[in-house]
Amino acid sequence: MQVLIISRETIKPSSPTPSHLKALEFCLFDQIAPKTYFPTILFYPTNDGLLKLAQLKKSLSEALSRFYPLSGREKDQFSIECNDEGASYSEALVDYDMFEFLQPPKIDLLNHLLPRQPWVTCHDGASAVFLAVQANVFSCGGLAIGVCVLHTIADGITVSAFLKTWATIARGDDEQLFCPDFTTASTLFPPRDLSSLTCSNRFMVAWKKEAICVTRRFVFDANAITTLKAKAKGEYVPNPSRHEALVALIWKCLISASMTISGLPSRTSLVEHSVDIRRRMGEPLSGYSMGNVIIVAHAVYDPADTNITLPDLATLVRQSLEEVNGDFMRGLQGDGGFLLISGYADMVAETLEKEESESLGFTNWCNFGLNEIDFGWGKPVWVGHSGGANLSYVNRILFKDTECGKGTEAWVTLEEKEMAIFENDPDLLAFASPNPPVSRP
Repeated sequence: MQVLIISRETIKPSSPTPSHLKALEFCLFDQIAPKTYFPTILFYPTNDGLLKLAQLKKSLSEALSRFYPLSGREKDQFSIECNDEGASYSEALVDYDMFEFLQPPKIDLLNHLLPRQPWVTCHDGASAVFLAVQANVFSCGGLAIGVCVLHTIADGITVSAFLKTWATIARGDDEQLFCPDFTTASTLFPPRDLSSLTCSNRFMVAWKKEAICVTRRFVFDANAITTLKAKAKGEYVPNPSRHEALVALIWKCLISASMTISGLPSRTSLVEHSVDIRRRMGEPLSGYSMGNVIIVAHAVYDPADTNITLPDLATLVRQSLEEVNGDFMRGLQGDGGFLLISGYADMVAETLEKEESESLGFTNWCNFGLNEIDFGWGKPVWVGHSGGANLSYVNRILFKDTECGKGTEAWVTLEEKEMAIFENDPDLLAFASPNPPVSRP
């Protein structure tokens, strides 16, 4: 497949950012977020994609006026300069039919549709753009919009909110627009000087290991999830959620793969999953609070327990989520947040510095409404992420809704030798379909 870039430019906000909004502080969670681009690709089965590009660019410019930090640049470790330098925008022609590309999705080719390499550390410093877009027009006229956002400035909910705003402007539905809040998070969780946090580098080196990885897509339909939840329930978790059941299954299969590769009975395994704290905290945060308004919950598998079961792992996941309660949220505010993060980073580093240990990072993008993003030419037929054998953070798992909204796609990124075992695990395949075709609308 050839992807020919036909234009590159910088899209600036349609109206300048007011002077009193030029300086914006990071919140503490922005500071510790990995400096990496995370991707989304929206596939639209139109037959005149080239004719829609002007509308796409104009509405992007208008959306950037509302999400003005995305046009700025990092000033220092504490703040953003909202200087309207703009977002990166490119257009490309793809010599491939879109539906042939999706039957089944060519996961290994997805990164060609993205404007930046995802899931690796960005070393561009203060010149790094926060938002990059690549509009890909297939030979059939279909349009795939590849979006990369620097994690330093946004979590998944922020990206989803931006995409919805962009699409709403494109289709002229101004009554559906909302006012994003970029300041409350940094007021509640102010930035700190992390240079003295000696555990920080240990934490990032141990947790965010980069290696040549492969990504696979596994789809769990509604019936499979119902069956899995029944198998994952136990005395402590009589009613596991979809997320808890899926994490437990994938965790169990990865523990098994790790044991096969290492030849050891088992080793310490740390699961980390991002938790949205907007809803858990309530006022003064709201669903319109933008930035990295997330905390990472962690659960540890003790290798001394050699007979671990699905309900056991679901229990560990539930307990880790229960720790993110009201008292915890109150303790995060002000100086307390820095102390909690410091202690957490120390714990993670000490766990992962053990000779036989591993970490798994779970991100849940279900219920974000990505399948509903309509720029005026209908909803996407599919939403993809990234793939291929590339340098990437290892052991990443991302959940997203299936097209119908009733199932879950799990995007799993592992080193190749581990993936070869994981993707053939009968326990996994009892519930998951490996990369099935995308249904035509």
